[in-house]
Amino acid sequence: MKFLAILLASLSLQAPAWACAGCRVISEDLEATTVMAGFAFSWGVVAMLAFLFALCSGLGWFVMKTIKAVDANHSSVG
Repeated sequence: MKFLAILLASLSLQAPAWACAGCRVISEDLEATTVMAGFAFSWGVVAMLAFLFALCSGLGWFVMKTIKAVDANHSSVG
């Protein structure tokens, strides 16, 4: 029972940590903080798309290389 009480107390203290940057910090520079959070989100999306492009390109290169090797091997046998 003590564990549950400690767990609930610790979770209730972390509520501000779950808020977005605009809700968490009350200051005069709230707009700049929100804009910077938007930039960080945008660059995160760009980085994930770049990784996806690199992954698909690498997979395509591997498939192309394998198909060429199999085709060359098949041509030399027949």
